[in-house]
Amino acid sequence: MVDFLLTFRCPSRCKHCCYKAGPERSGYMRLMDAEKYLKELVETQPLQSIGAHGGEPFLYFGLLKHIMKKAKKLGVPRTWVITNGFWAKTGEIAEKKLVELKEAGLTNITFSVDGFHQEYIPLETVRNGIEAAVKVGFERVCVDNCFLGHPESDNFFNISTRDALESLKEPDGIEFHDRQADFEGRGSELVRYMKSKEGTPTGKCQVPFWIGGDLRNPEGVEIDFEGNVTLCPGICIGNTKNQPLAQVLQSYDYLEHPILSVIAAEGPIGLLKIAEAKGFKQRRKFVDECHLCYELRRFLRVYHPQHLAPANCY
Repeated sequence: MVDFLLTFRCPSRCKHCCYKAGPERSGYMRLMDAEKYLKELVETQPLQSIGAHGGEPFLYFGLLKHIMKKAKKLGVPRTWVITNGFWAKTGEIAEKKLVELKEAGLTNITFSVDGFHQEYIPLETVRNGIEAAVKVGFERVCVDNCFLGHPESDNFFNISTRDALESLKEPDGIEFHDRQADFEGRGSELVRYMKSKEGTPTGKCQVPFWIGGDLRNPEGVEIDFEGNVTLCPGICIGNTKNQPLAQVLQSYDYLEHPILSVIAAEGPIGLLKIAEAKGFKQRRKFVDECHLCYELRRFLRVYHPQHLAPANCY
């Protein structure tokens, strides 16, 4: 599986965004690059699915449509897009865009709905998109919602998320997926709403659910428009501007990566020893292992800029 991060530009500046996407960002993946990646992938391995997100992929609708056409032509069985739905101003607009995408080859669509996104995108706008997607008849129509801490915690974001989800019980045919915000990128500022753990988190690393597998044998990767090939926001295993994507993937060895080798062996706490040797002073407590990992990587980035990329994560 491969996810294309088409852009970090977005009409929203969600507080939990690990890539710090927003309207002030610029840049997008070139079609020739996306087509090259797809061709390399299908020639070297069975490619079961590709996804497109960002940032907000619908900002570059023509690019998104061309990528789906190319994937369909190459026989990729499943294609995804993840969107905040800002473009669904009316049901008619939403249906027109989604019909075009389905005809191009899109099979699945996910809408982001939670207290973070709805600070910027009216829920009625997203509802237009969801209802149109069900009507158009994609294989799967999903709603991803992100909670701050446990979903039943009564903080502002979770209350807003639960209210939004309650109003989306109709129509039928929607899958709802809950997850918890990670404390990376802009999301690292959310720790002020959380209770920190006593002591330093010592657990092992779990790769993001959308990647799958583990650090030794990941099942997927993300590729951003700058060419960074990542396994987790801000952890880069190569760059397609420097070597072909197929070569990046075939030569992957976590033991050769100065960050992933430590995390795989010891968990994020292994990075603490390295950071302390370089002058890191622990001035705060940490909410969980991901928060610890991010803060240590942010400190260590100056020593490993090519391995801790893209820069906007930090």
